[in-house]
Amino acid sequence: MKRSIDNEEDQGQEKRRKVLDSEQQPRSQSSEPRPSHSSSHQQRDGNSRARSPHRPQKQRTFAVRPTSTFNENFPYFKKPQEIGHFSLKVDKSFANDASRLRYYLPPKYRDGLNFDLRKGYEIFVKRNEEIKDRLNNLLKWILSNKKVFLRPEKTMGVSYSESKEDNLIESLGVDFLAWRGHFTKFLCTAYENREGWEMAATLFRGTIYISEVETEQDRKRRQGMNYWEKMCTYGGYKFEQYVTSEDGKKSPDTVQPVNNLEAYCSVVRSQLCNHQLLYGGEVDCCELKSQLKPPENYVELKTSRQWYTPKNKSSFHRFKLLRWWAQSFLVGIPKVVCGFRNDDGVVEELKDFKTAEMPGLSMGGWGGNVCFNLFEKLLNFIKTVTVIDDPSVVYLLERKPGDSTISYTVHKGEEHRFLPEWYTSQFLPELRPVTESTSSDSSSSTS
Repeated sequence: MKRSIDNEEDQGQEKRRKVLDSEQQPRSQSSEPRPSHSSSHQQRDGNSRARSPHRPQKQRTFAVRPTSTFNENFPYFKKPQEIGHFSLKVDKSFANDASRLRYYLPPKYRDGLNFDLRKGYEIFVKRNEEIKDRLNNLLKWILSNKKVFLRPEKTMGVSYSESKEDNLIESLGVDFLAWRGHFTKFLCTAYENREGWEMAATLFRGTIYISEVETEQDRKRRQGMNYWEKMCTYGGYKFEQYVTSEDGKKSPDTVQPVNNLEAYCSVVRSQLCNHQLLYGGEVDCCELKSQLKPPENYVELKTSRQWYTPKNKSSFHRFKLLRWWAQSFLVGIPKVVCGFRNDDGVVEELKDFKTAEMPGLSMGGWGGNVCFNLFEKLLNFIKTVTVIDDPSVVYLLERKPGDSTISYTVHKGEEHRFLPEWYTSQFLPELRPVTESTSSDSSSSTS
């Protein structure tokens, strides 16, 4: 089985040669990005990538050190555009609407507050962390909004026979699909040493789907959380209850049990250099009377320990702000509201942080350009290794804590597969270009 996978990889590597050659050409900083390869997927035959008689050498690892390698000008990143949204109800059911979007209702005063984040912990309605939904809810949104993907733009000079299965998707027309949190981890990799990650990637109809796999370290941490750690996790959800309203008219209801089952998610599309990206992210709330449209009217809510010492403040700007910036910048959320709590778990003060200003507050501890250059090069790497267009073939990418490289392994079979059949069955079986001979035969038969 392994030899079969290796052979398919070799064939896929050969078909990717043209993609690699075009991506490795130096780009002028002032030039516009070239069109994504996913947008011209019609040039491929069936599941094949671009062809070439030459085969590039396989790169088995991706180096994340030294960070100076990525200290270049900020790469082209297209402003995120929201193309949809959906809600998750308390019973975990999917709804293709904005019914769970909450509205930001801040208190009249920003300090002297008494938001007890411990209140109601004993009646917390929480999701089962042992059950992993993977990409399922994002895939449900795609199938509920097929019109966005049913008729991708055709490449000039290539014609396709009209399918009677008009309700089936031909291609998403993007290179990568993931949750915003997955891309956030990629962005923070250059500066994160203590925590590792593992991501599963699979290529299907020209799009690479990425889904996080819980590492053994993360599983042990989750299952071994002490009371205070659990309370801090709960406190983040409780804080949202203090400053949001379900309809923008009623005052925040802090009596009802807090639950982390309900959610409102935004689906956005963006582009990083040559990579077309589609991803979803949970949104905490939106401005009540803003004239701005999503995602510019969204607000991210966070909590943090009060700054007791200069070291405590420095750590906040160097590490916590990095994650907040990556998370918000990816979706286009312009502002983060932080509730600063004391050691008793009581929020006493609110502070606003503009996403665009966060890199300047890092005191040289991190740079957004480094994060995005690493992200862009990592996506290039993933494209070169994820070459078999088959949802039963999964590439596991791993960055271990403290490691200076990202490695991958290839797996075939149902054990690691994460794209469900109810999703893949909604795509056309294959792309069938109409050749000149086919067209002439068709013409002669009708004459």
